[in-house]
Amino acid sequence: MQITFDFPHVFYPGSSPEEDAEVLRSLLDMLIRVNYQYLKRHPSTPPLYRAGVTYRRTEVWDSIPALYARGYGDCKSLSAALIAELAIKKVEAKPTFRYNPRVVGKPSPKDYHILCQLYAGWEDPSRKLGMGDNEAAYFTKTI
Repeated sequence: MQITFDFPHVFYPGSSPEEDAEVLRSLLDMLIRVNYQYLKRHPSTPPLYRAGVTYRRTEVWDSIPALYARGYGDCKSLSAALIAELAIKKVEAKPTFRYNPRVVGKPSPKDYHILCQLYAGWEDPSRKLGMGDNEAAYFTKTI
């Protein structure tokens, strides 16, 4: 089933980075919980890094079964899958995101890059699964 949300008050040129961050974090938390529930019910699901999934930008927020069926996903889906997988193993991790307003000082769309923060440091499943350095280089501010 596909579910669509509409958030006209965030993620537009000129919207508040703080409010954008709150909504983005809520969406990530929801996707992580859905993935965690899926992994609890399907323990034979292969780990993300052995599932044959690669990085590619998308506009959809894929749960693990949709991500694996598609064969690729971007930072939001990959990070949510990895964090749920780690939670099953009792490893604490949380999503962290960086944003780039693209054009400093002018209203413009905002891009976010989502990665995982673990006790031992950062893990970026997008980079491990094929995102090039040139694509991630312009994400500077961590929220």
